[in-house]
Amino acid sequence: MLDVLSANSVLLTFLVITLGALVGAIPIGPVKFGAAGALFVGLAFGAFTHVNPAVLSVFQDLGLGMFVYLIGLEAGETFFKEIKQQFALMLVAMVAVTLGAISAVTSGELIGLEREISVGAFAGSLTSTPSLALATEQAGNDLPSVGYSIGYPVGIAVAIVLIALTINREWKARNDLVNADDAILRNIRVRVKHATSGMELEEKFGSFIRIATIRRQSHTLIARPNQDLQEGDVVSLFVTKSAENEIIKFMGTRVPRNPFADPRISMRRVQLSNRDLAGRQVADIPLFKNFQSRITKIRRGDSEFLVNPDTYLELGDTVELVVMSRNAAAVSAYFGDSIQTSSELDTVATFGGLALGFAVGLITVPLPGGASFKLGAAAGPIIVGMILGAIHRTGAIPWQIPRSANYTLRQLGLLVFLASVGLASGDAFASTAFSMTGLKTIIVCVIVGLFGCGSFIIISWLMGRSPARANGGVAGVLGQPAVLSYATSKTSDPRIMSGYATTFAIALIYKIVIVPFMFV
Repeated sequence: MLDVLSANSVLLTFLVITLGALVGAIPIGPVKFGAAGALFVGLAFGAFTHVNPAVLSVFQDLGLGMFVYLIGLEAGETFFKEIKQQFALMLVAMVAVTLGAISAVTSGELIGLEREISVGAFAGSLTSTPSLALATEQAGNDLPSVGYSIGYPVGIAVAIVLIALTINREWKARNDLVNADDAILRNIRVRVKHATSGMELEEKFGSFIRIATIRRQSHTLIARPNQDLQEGDVVSLFVTKSAENEIIKFMGTRVPRNPFADPRISMRRVQLSNRDLAGRQVADIPLFKNFQSRITKIRRGDSEFLVNPDTYLELGDTVELVVMSRNAAAVSAYFGDSIQTSSELDTVATFGGLALGFAVGLITVPLPGGASFKLGAAAGPIIVGMILGAIHRTGAIPWQIPRSANYTLRQLGLLVFLASVGLASGDAFASTAFSMTGLKTIIVCVIVGLFGCGSFIIISWLMGRSPARANGGVAGVLGQPAVLSYATSKTSDPRIMSGYATTFAIALIYKIVIVPFMFV
C-alpha cells in the first residue's frame, strides 16, 4: 500500500489533505489546528513514503504561490492606504525576528546544540525557506535542514496556540480603534434646516453617509452626485449607526421613516457580473446620467458598507441602488445581474497574475558579503497580488476575482502547500525528532517561537494595537498561511489581513539578512 502511495504523488497528496482536514477539526483544548492538520498528517505519511522531491517542490510552489497571490489581491488596497500608519508595526516585526534569532543562538549554546542546527531551528520556527537555503550555504553542510524540519511544525503550533490565547482578548487598542457601529447601517429621513452643499457633506462625513432620494416641493427626486440640499428638503439617506446622531444634528431634524411611496422610484439589488464595470470607481460609472439611478451600498462577502465616489466595484458584489422604476430592467442588464457569470473564474486575472508573480519570484536580491536570495514563490506572488489588488484594473482586465472564488482557491492552495511540505519533511523529522538532538532542537524551536511571536504580540499590545492586527502581524512575521488561516477562522476582523500584509514583506527579507550574523 505504501509503495502504491509513493508512486502516486497526486493520490497521496489529496489523501493527506482529506485526513488533515479531519485532524484539523479535532479540538485540543481551546485549539483546532484547522488547515495545519494537513501539515501534521503529511509529516506522518512522509516518514513512511518516498515521493519524488521534484514533484513535491512543484506542489509547494504552486500551493504557496496561489495562496499568497490571492491574499495579496484582497489586502493590497488596504496595505497601500495604511502603509504610513503601520510603519511602526514593520519595525516591530524586525525586532521580533531579531529576538527570535538571539534566542535561537543563545538557547542552543546553553543546551549544547550545534550552531548550524540552531540556525536551522530559527529558520524553521519562523517558517522561512529562503533563510534555510542561506543557512545551508553558510554552514557548508545539511545540519540546518535538521533544525528546520523540526522547527517548521513546532513554530506553527506555537504560533497557533499564542493566537488561540490572545485573539479574542479584550484589551485597550487605543491606537487601533474600530467602532463596531461603523458596520451597522440605517435608513433614516431628515428634514433639512438650511441649504447644504453636497461637496460639504461628502467631505465632512465621507463613507458614513449616502443620500438616496430627496422630497422637494411635493416631488421625489433621486439624488444626483454631490447634490446640493435646500431648506425644507426631506432626504432619505443611509448612514452608519456611529455617525447617525451627528449627521442628523448637522442636517436638520429626523422625520418618521416610511417606505418609498412614489411608484416611480424603487430600490433594487443586482449582482455585478459585467466585467466592464469591475475594478472601476463609483464616480466613473454614469449611472445617474444614463439611468437616473444611484448606488447606495454594497454587500461583498460577509461585509455590507456604504459607497462613496472612490469605492471600487468588484465582480460578485451585490449592489443596492435606487432607480427610476421604468429603468430598473435596464439597470439590471447594465450590471449583468447574473450569479452564475459573476462566479466564473477570470482566467487572466487569476493565472495571468499568478504567472507574473512567479516571474517576479525569479528575481535575485543581493546581500552583503556576496550572498543573495530569490524572492521565490512566497514573495513574488504576494508582491504582485498586492500591487494588482491596489490598482484594481489594467485596461480591459479587472484584477479582482469574486470573493467566493478567491476564498475557495486560496484554501485549496494552502492545503496543497501544507500537505506537500509535510510529505517532504516527514523523513527528516522522524529521524531526528525522537533523539536527544531532536529533543534539544524542539526546546530551541519552542523558545524561538515564544520570543519571536510572543514579543510581537506583547509589543503590539504596549503600542495600543488591536488583538486582530497583532495576530495578523504574527502570521506575517512567520509568512505562514496556516497561521493566517487559523487567525481568520477565529474572527472576520479585517485588521488581521492588514497586519499580515504589513509585516510579511519586511519580515521575509529580514529573516534572510540576519542569518549570516547568526554564524558569527
